Amino acid sequence: MSKPDATIIYYTSNREDPAFEQRIIANLLKVCGDLPIISVSQYPIKLGKNICVGDVGASGFNMFRQVEIACKEAKTPFVISAEADCLYPPDYFEFRPKEYDKCYRNSNLYVMPDQRDYFFFKEEGATHAQIVGREFYLETLAKLFKGAPQWCVEEKNFPKERHKKSDVFDKIYHWKTKNPVFQIKTHRGMRYYTRSDRTPIPELPYWGHGSKIRAYYIKGKIII
Repeated sequence: MSKPDATIIYYTSNREDPAFEQRIIANLLKVCGDLPIISVSQYPIKLGKNICVGDVGASGFNMFRQVEIACKEAKTPFVISAEADCLYPPDYFEFRPKEYDKCYRNSNLYVMPDQRDYFFFKEEGATHAQIVGREFYLETLAKLFKGAPQWCVEEKNFPKERHKKSDVFDKIYHWKTKNPVFQIKTHRGMRYYTRSDRTPIPELPYWGHGSKIRAYYIKGKIII
């Protein structure tokens, strides 16, 4: 058996409803194949190799600290992001870039408000649907964190010079999965609002109608 060339890095501040997050994790385990998983959480969870950092607070700074910890623990050339409010199809875990020094984000990306039965298209991509060369990611984060504390409980404590650009990567590349990735926006996570198109889309390939997604993942109802 050949060694895996990618590790799934799952990072969470554990602000989502535990039952909801457990359904997200169950889907991840169902579709990820035999790829290794490193989970970095603020409360202990049962997912792959778990590293619990304690309740350090939910912020962009701390999110990337958790990513850094996961990348250091992983041993593969690539890391694939997974987050606690996102649903992934099997083909999300199949793409591998030819380059090890670039960030690739999936352009087949949507958002589902938790109080709606439809989806919005998110054109620009996001950190929760990407694959990056592991060493390149670590080098990028080392520059970002130079001279910074280990954790910042509040985003405002993040040194101002680190807000000069909108992304940790200077350039983003894209690939497109056959089936969509989407985020369920519960408003419990780090950011209340996310940018997206505001044209309602009632159903998505592979996933089906939004009403079924909402009934199962948000309401916890059994769908036959």
